[in-house]
Amino acid sequence: MLKNLLLKYDKQLPRYTSYPTAPHFSSEVNREIYSSWLQNLSPQKTLSLYFHIPFCQQLCWYCGCYTKITKRYEPVEDYTEILLQEIRLVSALLRKKNHKVSHIHFGGGSPTILLPDSFENLMRVIRNEFSIAENAEIAIEVDPRNVGEEKISAYAKSGVNRVSIGVQDFNREVQIAVNREQSFDLVYSCVKLFKKYGIKNVNLDLIYGLPKQTVAGIAKNIDLAMLLNPNRIALFAYAHVQWMKKHMRLIDEKDLPNGASRIEMYLAAAKKLRKAGYVSIGLDHFAKQSDSMVAAFRSKKLKRNFQGYSSDKADSVIGFGASAISFLPNGYAQNILDFAEYKKNILAKKLPVLKGIKISAEDRLRKKIIDEVMCYLEVDLMQIREQFDLPENYFENEIKNLEELKKDRLISIQNGVVKINPEVPQITRIVCSIFDKFFSADQKRHSRI
Repeated sequence: MLKNLLLKYDKQLPRYTSYPTAPHFSSEVNREIYSSWLQNLSPQKTLSLYFHIPFCQQLCWYCGCYTKITKRYEPVEDYTEILLQEIRLVSALLRKKNHKVSHIHFGGGSPTILLPDSFENLMRVIRNEFSIAENAEIAIEVDPRNVGEEKISAYAKSGVNRVSIGVQDFNREVQIAVNREQSFDLVYSCVKLFKKYGIKNVNLDLIYGLPKQTVAGIAKNIDLAMLLNPNRIALFAYAHVQWMKKHMRLIDEKDLPNGASRIEMYLAAAKKLRKAGYVSIGLDHFAKQSDSMVAAFRSKKLKRNFQGYSSDKADSVIGFGASAISFLPNGYAQNILDFAEYKKNILAKKLPVLKGIKISAEDRLRKKIIDEVMCYLEVDLMQIREQFDLPENYFENEIKNLEELKKDRLISIQNGVVKINPEVPQITRIVCSIFDKFFSADQKRHSRI
């Protein structure tokens, strides 16, 4: 069976939310270089803005994000004030160009930790400093345990039009095993409130591979999710990277499902979602036929970035906040992770850049291939060769390295087109790693398939 063949390739691999991937960022990119990138950005380039709010009220043991736990609001308030100053610093470098902003995303941590007044003020400053397109998508990641009517009203007034609600799993036993308890009724009430205030684009985030999960439990999660009628579902594979995130050691490893069970979980969930009319997008997203992500997928305009998959049309992403990553035509730049250092730089009116990477012509070529595979589960190497004016044998080694996958019927290769078997999308990261010139199979810094 295909799932048994998949296990043969079960190894640690990048998520490919960027290329080159974040572990290869270095100090070669500093604040001066990033500043020049911003100043030289073509006025025709549309922008996407990402705001990282690195605070939560409680630690979820599965979490792989950069976040801090706080029971007090003062650190959040202090951070927000510094974030406003970073916004003004960056906008001063771009002001004369009047770039259109087509997408705004608030991530974390838990951006819903912000009090209504703080969020409204943040949006006010963003609108003052940037030219927001009338049809811009403004999205926020939601922890249903810390939102209520007052916050949702503030989001609606501020123009938020899409929310991604962190569900992960509806089963209480699983929730206890990962230190995140929230009832179905709580999530249901949250969705109802958003729709009451006119925010109708609702995404749900689910995870498979968590401790105590079963195939039957995952199927029930999908049934419950369908009662909420989401526009999109992100079905992420849990990455148990306890060597990077020490709090993951709080999870009892004997409760984690094995590789075969994880694959069965995905297949069971995907089957139910397709039957319910959702379209499979890339590695782990499902969307209603009417959703903009499906339109972007079908017109080959889908994007892969640090938020996952996006239908955003922007050419560049500017990240704000501690640890946030920006992507510009020249490369990637990541902000300082440590909040004290981040704050110190902003108060000194310095861009808080820690590291990044410049993108070479070869990187652009590899990024194009990897993005195609991650977004569409296929890539036309003949077309890529023509686009980049490459010799006929340019991908000879990669084709050779794909042969075993082809023999195992996990991919097909015909007339230069490499296609992933749609029944096993997990293999996409394996294919991407073959085109990744930085990848080393013995690196233990990534998650498993």
